[in-house]
Amino acid sequence: MKKTIKIVIAIATIFLMIGVVSAANPVDIFKAPSGFTASGNDTFTDGQNHNIQIFNFTKEQYSKWFENNSAFSIGKFKEGNLFNHEYEKHYGVLEVVEKDGNKYIIDSWTAKNPNEGNNLKKNLEEFNSVNDLKPIMG
Repeated sequence: MKKTIKIVIAIATIFLMIGVVSAANPVDIFKAPSGFTASGNDTFTDGQNHNIQIFNFTKEQYSKWFENNSAFSIGKFKEGNLFNHEYEKHYGVLEVVEKDGNKYIIDSWTAKNPNEGNNLKKNLEEFNSVNDLKPIMG
């Protein structure tokens, strides 16, 4: 009986571990652009204070980042689906993408200064290129 319980516990543990691994975090789903490395479950960083952060798309996240009543100051950044925002010295370019049937909000950001917009946009475009993505609207 004790041996059977140990086997059942071992099998349950294996299934639990498989479940945790299969709930992949965003960094495992996407490739990093040149010069960027994974830093946590949802962020790539280049060591120069440039970051690409990935959020699972939800209505709440979309509202937080893209709607006018959010805490962020948001305006168009030169092209249709790219946005910039400033919040507590957090400057970035945002987009919504779809990969494998799931939507994500991608934030290319820095705490450096607001004049980084072109670099942030370039980082986001390279991210899109290496992951074969095109921005969509939510």
